[in-house]
Amino acid sequence: MKKIKNWLLIFAGCITAQAVSAQSRPPLSIDLNYSIAQPFGSVKDYANKTSFRGWSAGLSYMLNDRLSVGVRSGFQDFYERLPRAVYPDKQGDVSAVQSRTLQVIPLQATVGYAFTPATSAVIPYGVLGIGAANMNYEKYWGEFVDKKNSWQFMVSPEVGINVPFGRYSPVMFNANVRYNYAPYKFNEITSFNSIQGNIGIKVHIH
Repeated sequence: MKKIKNWLLIFAGCITAQAVSAQSRPPLSIDLNYSIAQPFGSVKDYANKTSFRGWSAGLSYMLNDRLSVGVRSGFQDFYERLPRAVYPDKQGDVSAVQSRTLQVIPLQATVGYAFTPATSAVIPYGVLGIGAANMNYEKYWGEFVDKKNSWQFMVSPEVGINVPFGRYSPVMFNANVRYNYAPYKFNEITSFNSIQGNIGIKVHIH
């Protein structure tokens, strides 16, 4: 009888563990997003157009039901083509069609906080990303090019929402707005500032 009782307790424990597991999400998650970014300040003077060529991806781990840590990266391409004009140069005036690009690849550690429980229909959150970004500057003057590739410190706070596809679904709709700042200086750019909108999915994985 005692053995049967022990087996029943073990069986009940397994069932309880499975039920809890089914009603919670795995702590590890990945997200993949399409990104649109608007430059500001001297970056806007350099390349005025909104960038529709970007993506963002991240990996995060929930320490509890509110706090998470992780890493993320991405890509954004700022581009503008100017009509033919005469531009001053160190060796004299140059008549050329000018193409300007600034490609940004961040690599950041992140800390996130969810403002509502994991069972909420909508989960607002905040994230702070700190790290570095690869800045690839290229300005073409016809067949000539002025370029520089370097790494710069970058900080990126963001706010957003997750919308689960079901109460305990591991898949969520993701949308956020992120501000990016880097003390990047080269030629006419005195600092890097942009507002970035991201939309995509977040998936909790085992």
